[in-house]
Amino acid sequence: MMIAKRAIPKMLSEGIVVVGLGLMGGSIVRSLNEYSNEFKISAIDIKREPIERAIADQMIENGAVEQEEPEKTEKLLSENRLIVLSMYPAGMIRFLVEHGKALQPGTVVMDICGLKGDFVEEAQRLMPEGVEFMGAHPMAGREKVGYENGDGEMFLGATFILTPTEHNKPETIQEMYTFARVLGFARVREVGPAEHDKLIAYTSHMPHVLASVLMQAWHGEEDVKSFSGGGFRDATRVADINESLWAELFMMNSHALTQQLRDFSIAFGEFLSLMEAADYEGMKEYLKRSGDRKREWNREISRSELGKKG
Repeated sequence: MMIAKRAIPKMLSEGIVVVGLGLMGGSIVRSLNEYSNEFKISAIDIKREPIERAIADQMIENGAVEQEEPEKTEKLLSENRLIVLSMYPAGMIRFLVEHGKALQPGTVVMDICGLKGDFVEEAQRLMPEGVEFMGAHPMAGREKVGYENGDGEMFLGATFILTPTEHNKPETIQEMYTFARVLGFARVREVGPAEHDKLIAYTSHMPHVLASVLMQAWHGEEDVKSFSGGGFRDATRVADINESLWAELFMMNSHALTQQLRDFSIAFGEFLSLMEAADYEGMKEYLKRSGDRKREWNREISRSELGKKG
């Protein structure tokens, strides 16, 4: 284990439980340990292997296999202040229904899944008296799955989205900012749960849809793999997808994603019309608008990184 480098913020000093030791959960425990070796970290998973591996790696002190060790699971939930749910959306509600009674007043439960909407309201309803639920979404990830693919540097420079509601205290929101900084995020943004899902349909779900569709679009006889360069690899990178997770996310966010697909169809139709009309000047203007918008987005991100607070 590394030598502790920094003082631990108060909320994080009272024990952390990560529920779900897949890619994201594994990256969180690694990132916490890279910040300091003095965190008290436990984990819960439906499988024994990631728990045993994380203990052997000295990433966690204790762990429980949920369905095999329900009493130990609830003991860990009752003894720690921050509970991070790193699970598929449907699994989170089941987990809270079955184990939420173990949560003690003063505990904060945070989820990190890619959807919020009605889920946040339902999760808050399930919280015992004195327990807060906070929705969050780390805008970072990889195509690989599993604890073994976790990376303590995966969050560096990324954006951490919070979806607080009127049920969250200002001091809890501030503590979540601190948690994000500890993990290495460069930016923290706050947005309502419903607005989050609308925005994510465009910036996260749509790229996965388009990459998947692009992989299905070739119907020629040539071995197209031999003709693919960097542009094609970049455009289809996220088509190497966790189909179970993303099918669930797409279906749960179907209203917002369907609207974004309709808007995309309009923009694509404009491009197609320019091609069919052989409108060179119109095509240049179309591409210029896209390039200008991308460059402005890049500048805004760079400015936010330069101006971020520690």
